[in-house]
Order: sequence, then C-alpha cells, then structure tokens
Amino acid sequence: MSAEESRPGEPRDILSLPDDAGLHAVMAEIEARVARRREEGIYRDLEIQDLERDRLGEAKVIDLDPVHDLFTDPLQELSFMLQFARQFSDINTYYPIGARPGPLKPFIILVKRIIRRFMTPYMEVVFAKQRAFNEKLVRSLEAMVEILRVERERDYRGGVDRYTAWVEMGLRRQEAGLLEEAARRFEPERQVVNLYAGTGDFLEACAREGRKALGVEDDSRLVSMCQEKFLKVQHVHPLDFLKSCPVESLPGVFMQDLGERDDTRELLWTVNALADKVEKDGKVAVLNHHPASFRGVEEAFRDPTVLRLVHPDTMRALFLEAGFREAVVEAVDGRQGGEDGTRPEDAEIPAGEGAAALAEALRGPRYFLLEARR
Repeated sequence: MSAEESRPGEPRDILSLPDDAGLHAVMAEIEARVARRREEGIYRDLEIQDLERDRLGEAKVIDLDPVHDLFTDPLQELSFMLQFARQFSDINTYYPIGARPGPLKPFIILVKRIIRRFMTPYMEVVFAKQRAFNEKLVRSLEAMVEILRVERERDYRGGVDRYTAWVEMGLRRQEAGLLEEAARRFEPERQVVNLYAGTGDFLEACAREGRKALGVEDDSRLVSMCQEKFLKVQHVHPLDFLKSCPVESLPGVFMQDLGERDDTRELLWTVNALADKVEKDGKVAVLNHHPASFRGVEEAFRDPTVLRLVHPDTMRALFLEAGFREAVVEAVDGRQGGEDGTRPEDAEIPAGEGAAALAEALRGPRYFLLEARR
C-alpha cells in the first residue's frame, strides 16, 4: 500500500522523510501532508464557534457574535484584549509533540522531536522579527490603556466640574485681598506659574501687583475665559506640564485648593514633583481653606467639586518630607464687612466653658497660606 493510499493513523502517512533530510524537502513534505489532510477533511478552517459546536454540541454553545457584545465599555474591552496580547505575543518554536496510540507511537514521537530539533534554528530566525513587533505592540497597548485610565479618572467629576460649579452655578467666591497677598510673596522679576489657573483670578492679581505669571489649565472653557481677559495661559493638564518641565527649572509656583479636589495619590505626586521641578531657592505658595475655621469649612463645601480639606500641619509635613528646606504656614483672611461694617462672625459669644475655643473657630482665619522654599 502506497503513502497516498495509507490510512491516516499509519506512520507512512504521518511523515515521509527523504533520504537527504534537506530542509526544503522537509517543508515540501509538510505542505504536501497538510494538503492531503485538507482533502481528507481532517484539517478544516472553521470559526471558533463552529469548533465549539463540534466539541460541545449545538445546545451548549452561546453564540456571541461580535466581541462588542461582551463589553459595553471600550476601556474594559481594551484591557481584556491586552491580556490576550501579552499571552500570545511570545512566539517560540516549542510545541507539544504527540502521536496516535499504536505500536509505532514511540518511533513517531522520536521522529517528530528530531524534526523539531532541526527546524528550531531556522524558525527562531523566522520568528525573531515577529517577536520584536509583538513586544512593541504590547507596550503600545499598555501605554494606551494607562493613558485612557488616567484621563478618565481626571475627567470624571460626577457631572459637576469646576466650570459648572464656578460659572454656571455661581458658587465661586474669592475674598478680596487674598490673592494679592499671595502674589506679593513672589519676587517681581521672576515668573510665577499658576497651576490650575481656573478663571484667572490669581493671574489678574499678579498683573495688579506687577508680577509676571503664567497660568496652566486643562479645562478649555476656563482657558477661554482667561484668554478673553488677555491673560497668559497654557492649555495643558497641570500634572503633564509638571512632568514635562526640566529638573529645577521653575522659579515660583502658586496653587490654590491643593489636595482638596483629588485623591491622596495625586497630592503626594504633586508635592514630590514640585520638589524636583522648582529651582534652588525657588518658592511654592499654596492657598487652602483652613479646616479649623467653621466658616472656612462652610465656604469650602459650598463648592461641590471640593472633596476634602488638608490640615496646614499635614501640608507643611508633606513639603518638608518631599525635600523643601523650609515650609512656613500662616493663617490669612480676606474678610470684608457688610454695608454697616459688621460681620456675622463678629457677634458676641457668651462667656462660659469653651467660649475661647468657640471664638477661635468662629472668628479665626478661613484660609492658610503655605510658603515652601527649596
């Protein structure tokens, strides 16, 4: 019986090697074997769903047509596909070897191992470029997933962002004199970078005080408001701006409400990045609500984008731990009275136990200004 007439399980049908065992002859024999198996119906090009039907039966297969039926979130789908890319990106010449049961099974396995051994050097060269391409593709997918995740975390505010709260809802309140006082803490000849410039209030205060200032803001609507006032502002996310700055390149940085709208990780990253990017003898000024003031807390949480308050002692400790040589906290207030010059917090507090602490909490400054030097 010839090789063409042999049964699929016979050794002669599994692989017939020429006498010289040359590489081209081996490949030609493999291609001929595949062609015979396709004609016999052993090798079939089927979809995964068809293969599952053959294996499990029609009733047990759930027909999910496109992959998009599995996911409603593109980021979730991309993260899922990234795991597959990592799993199958490493291409190698190793593959499991087996044979059908029979008296010649050990001989067949031995022959296959010999073939694999001879084919390994050639296939390694063939797979090298594909492996390099797969590695670059996986790294690109990882970077894309991380970028999408970070951008989603930054943009999500439950439907209320700073522009909505400050402009559309009218909840922005800035006491007179506070920003001017902060601007005067910087030297006139050195530029101040205002991270999260918002509506440009600090930039205007710097202009009035004769300071050079550059705003950094990622909300395009707030950037447009600054530009309408002819203020100098860059449209970029402040954290990306910090990351792109050379080490020890910023002479001065001002931030307002630091750590009040984002999680602790972003606060820690920002403080440590400032320690790297601010030049020697440079200054960072932070104006935050004072958590020890009743009215300071009340005014802070009128803004729905504020999530928490940071204690001045905590802020000072973070800057010192990051590498600033000094950090000084000062309680400040820009309160103004009504038409008759009176203020609600100036009402008389009855004498008694705890009256002093109550008066301090009610009448104390509603903000604190931190100055940190490199």
